[in-house]
Amino acid sequence: MNGLNSNVTTLFNSLGGGSSNSGSAGSIDLASYAAIKNGSYAKLAKAYYSEGTQKSGTSAASSANSSKGSEKTSSANKDVDTTGLTQMRKDADSLKTAAEAFDKADLWKKTDGKEDMSAIAGAVKDFANSYNKVIDQASKVNSKEVSQDMKFMTGMTDTFSKILNKIGVSVGDDGKLSVDEEALKKADVATVKSIFSGNMTYGDQIAEKASNISKDTQISTSIYGNDASVTSAVSSLYNQFV
Repeated sequence: MNGLNSNVTTLFNSLGGGSSNSGSAGSIDLASYAAIKNGSYAKLAKAYYSEGTQKSGTSAASSANSSKGSEKTSSANKDVDTTGLTQMRKDADSLKTAAEAFDKADLWKKTDGKEDMSAIAGAVKDFANSYNKVIDQASKVNSKEVSQDMKFMTGMTDTFSKILNKIGVSVGDDGKLSVDEEALKKADVATVKSIFSGNMTYGDQIAEKASNISKDTQISTSIYGNDASVTSAVSSLYNQFV
C-alpha cells in the first residue's frame, strides 16, 4: 500500500501546490489534468480508500474474534472445579448408590437354594471401590463439614473392622478397604447381609454419611464458587454489614 499512498500523495500535492512545468493549466499541471480527465485519478483514489477500509475491517474482525476467545476462556475457567467439591459430591453419591444396592432383594435371591455369591462379592467390591474414592477425594478438599463426616465414616469402619475381616474385607492403615474375593465368596451369607443390608447396619450408616457428604459439598459450593472465590450471594450479604 506504500506505493499506492505515494501515488495519491503526488496527485494531491500537484493539485494543491501547482507546478512549474511548462504546459500547466492554472495550478494543475497537464499530467494531473490528464489523469483526472481520463479517470485514472478517480480509480487510484478509490483503490486507496478501498484498501484502507479492508484493512480496518480485518483489524476490527480480528479484535472481535480475540474478544470472543477471551470470553470463552473466561467462561471455561469458571467451570473448572478448583475446590474439588464437585468431584467430592459425585464420589459421595456413588458410594451412597453402592451401599443402597445391598437393600435390593434381587441381590439376595436364591437359585436352587443358594445365593449368588459372585453377585454379592461384586456388590461388596463396588462398595469398597466407591468408599476408597471418597477417602482419596476427601483429602483434596478444604471443607470442615466434609472432614467431620469423614471422621465419622472412618470411625464407623474401624468399629466394624473385625467383623469385616471375617468376610474377607480388611481395613488398611490408610483407612481404605481391600477385598479378598475368594474369602468373601466362602463367607457366611447371613453375616455378609447383617453387615450391609438393613437399618442401622454398617452399610446403612455409610450410605447415610455419604448422603450427608453430598449435601455438605453443596453448602460449601454455595459459599465458595468452583474457582474457590466467595460467591456473589455471600459477598452481597457481607457487604450489607460493612
